[in-house]
Amino acid sequence: MPFLVLTLLTLGGFSLAHIALGLYALIRRRPFIIHTRWFLAMGVAVTLPIIFWPLSLLGENRHGTGGFLLWFPSLMFIVLLCQLAMVMRGYWILGATQRSLREALVAALTSLNLEFEETLSSIRLPSVPAELHVALYGMGTGQLRIRDGGRPGLLADVAGGMNAYFNSTRVETKMIFAVFDVIIGVLAAAMMLMMTPMMLHSF
Repeated sequence: MPFLVLTLLTLGGFSLAHIALGLYALIRRRPFIIHTRWFLAMGVAVTLPIIFWPLSLLGENRHGTGGFLLWFPSLMFIVLLCQLAMVMRGYWILGATQRSLREALVAALTSLNLEFEETLSSIRLPSVPAELHVALYGMGTGQLRIRDGGRPGLLADVAGGMNAYFNSTRVETKMIFAVFDVIIGVLAAAMMLMMTPMMLHSF
């Protein structure tokens, strides 16, 4: 019963987050940048039912191999979350194209009075020194993170400068990710609604 309630709450939160993010992007029609910690938090929330699922079965198979197998999925997802935390560092870029991303990055670095050297996949900042890694993955999403060096708060300043540029200038956008976010959110909401009678029946 608690597991089912947790699953429904997780689906509701997951649905609301995806729909809100997608509609926010579609209504604004501007690229924006957010910290990856928000996506990590979403990943943690989605895996909570799987991690705590064995707690709903404490009365069964508590000994021997069966008990270990019950907890094995939880252990696997905890390890995956640790890996996700190591990979998802920096900031996510949403709604940008290659052109608008470069324009925003150049504007941000110029406003911070930082000299830079462009390479194929990174931006060197000789005066800091530091190296920024910028990648655009498709559907209008990308990642901004710092590879080597840099003062505390440097990446946040760069991301803030890019957001300021996006907010003040009309640039090219790519909102495919936003459409998919809304669709995923609607599907999650439908699944939650289909599972609700099951929860009510278990009372």
